[in-house]
Amino acid sequence: MSISIKTDHYAILVREITAFYSQARHALVESYWQIGRRIVEQEAQSDGQAGYGAGLLEQLSEDLSTQLGTGCSVRNLRNMRRFYLDNRNRQPAADLSWSQHVELMPITNKAEKLRLERQIVSEKLSRRQIRQEVSELKKDEQALQQDKIPITLPEPNRQRGLQCYGLIAPEITSRSRGAVVVDCGFNIWREMPRKEAALHGDPSYTYPAKVESVIDGDTLWVVVDCGGKILTRQKLRLHRIDTPEQGTPQGDKATRFVKRIMKKSPDIVICTHHYDKYARYLADVFYLPGSTNPKRIYTQGHYLNQQLVNKGLARLWKP
Repeated sequence: MSISIKTDHYAILVREITAFYSQARHALVESYWQIGRRIVEQEAQSDGQAGYGAGLLEQLSEDLSTQLGTGCSVRNLRNMRRFYLDNRNRQPAADLSWSQHVELMPITNKAEKLRLERQIVSEKLSRRQIRQEVSELKKDEQALQQDKIPITLPEPNRQRGLQCYGLIAPEITSRSRGAVVVDCGFNIWREMPRKEAALHGDPSYTYPAKVESVIDGDTLWVVVDCGGKILTRQKLRLHRIDTPEQGTPQGDKATRFVKRIMKKSPDIVICTHHYDKYARYLADVFYLPGSTNPKRIYTQGHYLNQQLVNKGLARLWKP
């Protein structure tokens, strides 16, 4: 038989036990920090004795385990030592348990670690969720380290003309007498006089555009000039590269970089490729500070995709 015991006295009991538990958890974290400090200080007094560091932890583990029982393995002592070294110049986060601090140890970026500490507290992440977050951060960190090796992205032939369209085969759709239908890109077809068809037939997929807004380091909203007074608004994904997610220090840095450039140079030229699973066209983006001339921007401008890679703000990506 179930009996409710949720009285005022019971609520007080819960609060008091929670407080005792929290105090004990904080005391444990503080104790492990102090143990790590003493180990480091003892190592500093070794005067360079060969093998002293490793031998110290093993001897400590053996002696402490005899006196205190479990919890003093070499691995745990090594974690305490690292915990102190990682937090030598700042107090460790008081709201985290020892096991949560251990899960965060693989993160070397201090800003990332601080951000994740706040996230753990605000979202009450489980150990499994913390491991997932740490795993993703390590992947980003490793990928960006690899991308520091000089990489040159393939560029389109900048001598090709802008707004050169492909012709739609006659059997696909009807057209007026003496006219042809051209594919302007972005699923836009346009009928035009046959005498102008000589200008087309070999699509370049390259267009002048104006930046409307920057979503993040690799995604833009733009208004594309398809020619013939046809405009289309498109969300573009930068071709071949990927920047870290917004909300991370590297992701925010990439976003700020692109916003700063696009604010000063909103007139761009894009060379589009196929689209990704979210139906965003993949594009190479070119800009030239102070210029609104599409031909000059394309032939003389900076290649934004490559710049992001060169600055370590993006990694290679395949859709």
